[in-house]
Amino acid sequence: MSQEQRPQGKGGSADQKKPAAAAAPAKGTAAPRTSTGSIPAQGGVDSMTVKPSEFSTDASMLTKHQKSQLGSQFADSSAERRRNSLLATSMPSSKSGPMAEEEPSGVGMKFDGKEVPKALQGRDVWIAVQAPLQSREGKRSKETYEMLVKQFGVTVNPRYADDAPGKVRGHIFVWDVSRAMNCEIPHFVGAKELSLAQTCDWLRHEGPMRGWKRLGPNDVLEAANSGRLVIALPRETRTKFIAVVTPQEMSADQSPRLTGICLKRDINVHPRDMFGAKPIDCFYHE
Repeated sequence: MSQEQRPQGKGGSADQKKPAAAAAPAKGTAAPRTSTGSIPAQGGVDSMTVKPSEFSTDASMLTKHQKSQLGSQFADSSAERRRNSLLATSMPSSKSGPMAEEEPSGVGMKFDGKEVPKALQGRDVWIAVQAPLQSREGKRSKETYEMLVKQFGVTVNPRYADDAPGKVRGHIFVWDVSRAMNCEIPHFVGAKELSLAQTCDWLRHEGPMRGWKRLGPNDVLEAANSGRLVIALPRETRTKFIAVVTPQEMSADQSPRLTGICLKRDINVHPRDMFGAKPIDCFYHE
């Protein structure tokens, strides 16, 4: 008997016994939703599927501070295009664990602040520079701190030339110094690049949760002269500048002299000349 002449059973044709495909939602009916936790996930053709690999970064290439800042309130997940750039960030060392702490840090190297190592001259901030001379917690010294700051040649280094009139790179200088001191004041938080103003706000508001401590006026030079990194900000929070306090003797007016790029690009400058105001707030890191 041919297939066309085969009789049908009570259940209908053979084709009717196959499972029916899921019916499409009626026109005008919202697409079904599922949820993860309390946040519903949109369904339907208009939803966007994001693969985990699209937002992944190689954590081994991030700086120690960038790893800790991925959950920072300063992070901006909308800057997706910058995530891949973080992969190019240089690490002080590719090693990890106790052995990394024993690596040479350039102690004994001498710098005059006029000749800058070529490795520290790049203007591309997507690639963090690796300083030949570094300082680590527990191994601080006045002499190392002085030489460490000088190696960046803040007054002559093309890396710190203004981006445009009035757009200074004082926060880039502080970023570089703090990385060499292994207590990073970040230029990137997650995928977000911080401006000068945001860097100042980070130190005030998030810095204390990252090991930065406020100093009283009488303790500023003691901290700097012990080899700890000391950072100064104008007390007036609407003025966005940031600079470094290096080891020095007490001045006649008992104001610490500042090194950086603010109203001036100079070393050992009075706060009034650097910030335009004398009252300052200072923070240090062990």
